[in-house]
Amino acid sequence: MTPGTLALLAMLTVPSGGEHDADAATGARAEHIEPVVAHEAPALRILRRGKTHEIAMFDADGNLRHDALAELRELMTDPRSGVDHPTHWRLATLLVAVQAHFPNATVEIVSGYRHVSRHTDRSNHTRGRAADFRVSGVDNRRLFELLRGSFAEVGVGYYPNGTFVHLDVRDKSTIWVDYSGSDETPCYSRAPARELADGTAERTSYSQAIAAGCRKA
Repeated sequence: MTPGTLALLAMLTVPSGGEHDADAATGARAEHIEPVVAHEAPALRILRRGKTHEIAMFDADGNLRHDALAELRELMTDPRSGVDHPTHWRLATLLVAVQAHFPNATVEIVSGYRHVSRHTDRSNHTRGRAADFRVSGVDNRRLFELLRGSFAEVGVGYYPNGTFVHLDVRDKSTIWVDYSGSDETPCYSRAPARELADGTAERTSYSQAIAAGCRKA
């Protein structure tokens, strides 16, 4: 393999031995996204605004293609403002790893870049580091668990009353549960790990979460 391929293999390699390596109830190994060799990675199949696009993110030497990053940047454009922003290379590689795990599926981008004029400047969406998405034929809880258990230095959000999961790249990993649905004010669980483990996350509506005193910001 070329140096470029080796470097990108490291980018796509997932952690092992973490807290999600085994199912707490059964002891069985939890589902993981396996390491991907960059020059063997599949094309990223993106559904955005009703159209499907296939992007080969890596060249034959395993290097990220600049024209592919430019195409992904265009697909991640904020539809409300029309403004675009470079997509962080690590987010791009993680989306490819998801695609490799579900080779026959389509990754539907719900939200990519968001202009700071319509969103908090603390959000990784305003920095080209985040995507809200779903994968065709894959349950969102399964996808959430797969992302949190497979990738290091990411933020992963679960929206049990919504239609997508959130993934961003950051320095320190975190998870959250937001009970809001489409166009509703965020309503974050104050105990996401517990509510995920005991099933509360799936049983709680937006109004119930508000009544229970969810965190609004």
